[in-house]
Amino acid sequence: MAIVYSLRFPLTQWLWAPSSSIRLSKPKPSRPLFCIANSSSLTRDSSPSAATHTSAPPPADPTVNHAGAGTRWTPFRKKKVVMRVGYVGTGYRGLQIQRDEHALSTIEEELESAIFKAGGICDSNFGDLNKIAWARSSRTDKGVHSLATMISLKVEIPENAWSKDLNGIALANYVNAHLPNNIKVFSILPSRRSFDPRRECNVRKYSYLLPAEVIGIRDNFSASEIDYHLSDFNNILNVFQGEHPFHNYTIRSKYRKQLQGNQLSRKNRRARNSDCQQNDGKDPVVEESEGEENLGVDDLDDTDVDRNDHSSSQSLASEENIFGRHDENGHGLKARDPILVVRARWLHEPDEKDRLSSSHFRKIYRCSCGKLEQLVGLNFVEISIFGESFMLHQIRKMVGTAVAVKRKLLPRDIVKLSLAKFSRIVLPLAPPEVLILRGNNFRLRNQSGRATRPEMLTLVESEEILRAVDEFYDSVMLPQLSKFLDPSKPPWSEWVELLDANTSVPEAELDEVRNGWKLWKASFDARKGAASNL
Repeated sequence: MAIVYSLRFPLTQWLWAPSSSIRLSKPKPSRPLFCIANSSSLTRDSSPSAATHTSAPPPADPTVNHAGAGTRWTPFRKKKVVMRVGYVGTGYRGLQIQRDEHALSTIEEELESAIFKAGGICDSNFGDLNKIAWARSSRTDKGVHSLATMISLKVEIPENAWSKDLNGIALANYVNAHLPNNIKVFSILPSRRSFDPRRECNVRKYSYLLPAEVIGIRDNFSASEIDYHLSDFNNILNVFQGEHPFHNYTIRSKYRKQLQGNQLSRKNRRARNSDCQQNDGKDPVVEESEGEENLGVDDLDDTDVDRNDHSSSQSLASEENIFGRHDENGHGLKARDPILVVRARWLHEPDEKDRLSSSHFRKIYRCSCGKLEQLVGLNFVEISIFGESFMLHQIRKMVGTAVAVKRKLLPRDIVKLSLAKFSRIVLPLAPPEVLILRGNNFRLRNQSGRATRPEMLTLVESEEILRAVDEFYDSVMLPQLSKFLDPSKPPWSEWVELLDANTSVPEAELDEVRNGWKLWKASFDARKGAASNL
């Protein structure tokens, strides 16, 4: 029996009240950049677009929602808009568009093509998102789902686009006519030039649906036994709350500023110069990957300067060393010999090539699990993780670590130790198929109070839009998620087997980290006490 529950998060109980009482002045209508002779309002045009472009839209897909297919509006002027998008990430390479040839598409590729076909992107701008100022509130990894991705862009809109449609539903449906059923635009609303969805999004709310058996809850358990396990699991998850360095829960180099030559030691400068010579004078290769969020990363140099260096930071085992090679969704394929690899250590002195920056620190407002639920006869728990922003793999590693602790594969204090900035610990990565971006909060930057743009309040709070979100979740997303809640089938059967076989930390390495943490904590408390006495 499918459980249907609300997607609204009661933030007032734990964070702050929605700022619905705050309204900004209404934006002035933009001056039309050009006019079309036939400037009628939303019109149906069954003829295909006459656009000829080097990046032509793909041919019609049989999975496309054909309700109203062939609809196209008549462009009138260019206007910045913001749209709320939901999608089932299964079968896609992630959200962010990638122009290389690949069998799998991305969500943004599908959206760009649909908006083009609906009349929102002119021929000369198709194929280059920079030309239409495309920006997103967050990125999601391969296989991850969303009900609340906010995307801003400049669109060729029809005349009187919102005159009888204040919630932007009708405009969104023109785009939906060209989208597959597993991607939906819930609303398109006018926005202002200064709006930045990534920087103004100050709370992101994720859910992770975890089969109950993975954390030891059997079908025949009594109510008291279930409550015990849920309470125990919640105690583990709650440790993540607060502001911490989450460097052990991501690929650290992607969030690290590259050191300048004069900041490196002579030995490290020689090593970097050697790398450049081996690379034939070309720039070092930067791995590209989509993450849950990348707030603050765009401002950094992602170059991994120590990829080929044999510094002390390489003595720490990588996930691949312990968990084996991974497929394109990050699942371990086979275990490797875990002998001779270091899984945990403490930095007793600074490592110039393994430094943390402010981007490694993240603020988690909530990390907890709810009651036992059931979908198509399968028991699961929903983990809610709300934070200011998240890094690549962070949520999935948080879940993987919490599960490993619950299964007694890792000690109870591993979470506390892993959140210390001088610890380096290899942690397990949970599957992506049941991770959902459920909601957001927005707040104007550089202004006092909790002022929020009116259009963002509408996208987050409008009952009409939320009904459409609920309907998409119930009819499209839940049936897909139900395929991944059976603990005896992939991805869980393989992941749990690999987790149980390979997740452990030698006691000697743990003791080194514990002792290092105790010494650091004592020194920190002493400095803090001395400062308070001044």
